[in-house]
Amino acid sequence: MKKLHWFFVVLLSVSILALSLTGVEASKNRFAVVGVLHPYFAPWEGATQDFMNKTGIECTYRATVHFSQPEENDIVEGLVTLGYNGFALWPGHPSAVNVTITELVKKGIPVILIAGPAELPTDASLCIATDVKKAAMISTQHLIEAMGEKGNIVNLLGALSDPNTILRKHGVEEVVAKYPNVHIIDELADIDAWEAATTKIDSLLAARSDEIDGMVATNYIATVVASEALTRLGTKRIKFMGMDDDPKTLKAIKEGYITGTMVQAPYAQAYLGLEALRLLKSGYTIKKGVYFIDSGVTFVNKNNVDTYGEDVKANFLKMLKTFAEDYFNPPKS
Repeated sequence: MKKLHWFFVVLLSVSILALSLTGVEASKNRFAVVGVLHPYFAPWEGATQDFMNKTGIECTYRATVHFSQPEENDIVEGLVTLGYNGFALWPGHPSAVNVTITELVKKGIPVILIAGPAELPTDASLCIATDVKKAAMISTQHLIEAMGEKGNIVNLLGALSDPNTILRKHGVEEVVAKYPNVHIIDELADIDAWEAATTKIDSLLAARSDEIDGMVATNYIATVVASEALTRLGTKRIKFMGMDDDPKTLKAIKEGYITGTMVQAPYAQAYLGLEALRLLKSGYTIKKGVYFIDSGVTFVNKNNVDTYGEDVKANFLKMLKTFAEDYFNPPKS
C-alpha cells in the first residue's frame, strides 16, 4: 500500500482551496519546515513542496539526523543566514527549543511548532500537533476492550528526548488505572530506533510472552517492530494497539495479528504550519486563547483498514477550509 501522504499530491492539485498570492507577496517570504530523518516525518517534505507549488512562496524542508535540539539549531541558523523568515519546527527539546524560538521571534521571524509542544511559556505562535495524550488514551481503551478488560499490558514508548513521550506514558497509565483487572507489567522506553526496538521487543517476547495479554505502542518504529514480531510468533492471543500506518502495520491488521493502530496527520501538520506562517505574514493575528491545535487521529482496525485514508484526507481538507476563520483574526483595514 502506498504511503498515505502521496494521495494528497493529486488531491491538493485539484482542490478548490487554492490560495492566491501575487508574485510580490510570495517573494517577500521564505519558509522552512524542520523535522527529523524518521519515517513519521517523511510526509513533511511532500507537504512543503505542495504548499510551495500552491502559493508560490519559496519553501524548503530540512531534517536532523537525530532527535536533537543542537542539530536543529545548526539547521535553523543556516537557513536564517539564507534569508528564511518563517519556521515550522518540530521541537528538538521541550525546554531548550524555547531559546531558539525566542531568538527567532526577536528578529521578527514567526515560529509555528508542529508535531510536538514546547514547555510553556513559549514565544511560538502556535502548536499544531496530535493531542498525543488523548491519542494514547484512545488507543489504550481499544486495547483493553480487545483484552476483555483484564490482563497484563506492556507499554512501548519512544525516545525519551521527544517531548511527546511523557504525555503518552501518562495517557496509557491513566486509562489502565480505571481497570482493576488490568496491569502494566513492563515498560520499554527509548525504542524509537530500529535496532533498539528490535532487540528489546524480541527479548521481551522471548522471555515473557506467556505473561503478556496486550501491548500498546505510541510511536512509529516500535509499532512496526512489534507488528512483525507478533506475526512471526504466529499467535493472535496477545492484543496489540500501535501508532501510524506503515504498510507492515496495516498488513498485520489485515491478517489479524494486531488489533489496530492510531493514524496521525503529519502531512496536515506541516501544511497547516506553513499556512499559519503565510497568514501571520499577511497581517492576520491569532485569536485570543488559541495556541494548541489538534491535528487529529484516526482509529484503524480490520473494518476500515482499506478506506481510512479517505477519512484522514477529509479531516485535513475540513481543517484547511476553515483554518483562518477558526483560529485567526483578519488584517485590520
